[in-house]
Amino acid sequence: MNDEREAASADPTGEQGPVGPWGGEPAPPQREPLFNVPPAIVAVVAVTVLIEVLVSWILDDAAVQTLYYYGGFIPARFGGSLSGEWLPALTSPVTYAFLHGGWEHLIFNDIWLAIFGTPVVLRIGAWRFAIFWVLTSVAAAFAFDLANFGAETLLVGASGAISGLTGAACRFVWSGSGGMRDPALSALQRRLSIIETLRSREVLLFIAFWLIANVVLAGLGVGAPGQTQAIAWQAHLGGFLAGFLLFPLFDPVRGTAR
Repeated sequence: MNDEREAASADPTGEQGPVGPWGGEPAPPQREPLFNVPPAIVAVVAVTVLIEVLVSWILDDAAVQTLYYYGGFIPARFGGSLSGEWLPALTSPVTYAFLHGGWEHLIFNDIWLAIFGTPVVLRIGAWRFAIFWVLTSVAAAFAFDLANFGAETLLVGASGAISGLTGAACRFVWSGSGGMRDPALSALQRRLSIIETLRSREVLLFIAFWLIANVVLAGLGVGAPGQTQAIAWQAHLGGFLAGFLLFPLFDPVRGTAR
């Protein structure tokens, strides 16, 4: 009897919490994961990390140089001294995005990818994301090519494609109350028109920050192992504009902002 009274007094409402799977102590309340990153983003991160592990600790120098030469994007393949290399000319506008100039370059890009790629993937799904990634990678590469036509300069890194995701996110993340704090809610918000986007104080402040960050980072050396290359701001800008302008073609969401 005393045990029953103590149990009743512990919950004056008479309600009991959820019971554990074996009828014992109440199960703890479920919590949302701190980082709810979609599998598509995890897959891209895993591939880039695996490649960096191979480059850093497994492949010899000759293999690394071969990987970066054929996997990296070189403008000279599109109207220069390397124009006869037709196969890497077809593949490198995509493969360069999975190569990086060291762990710092990779970690920075993957963090940015998780932040801005998550709301985009939650909104458009994995298959649309894959196509969008390829298109913005290609757009970023050829923006770099236009600025460095015929040059034997190596471009590596996912920054162009991630800039495309950033441009896409600007079209809906700040159209409602979700913002960057709640990607799941942001993914349901109305897409802004170009004019509405450019009238948004939050979007304009972010774009200004993004542009300033690119200017500041432009002097840093990022390239293939053993080489130095300035931050490819042209690729970043090309990817951002492609993502910003092409996103409506991939967007399945309709409705008003919340």
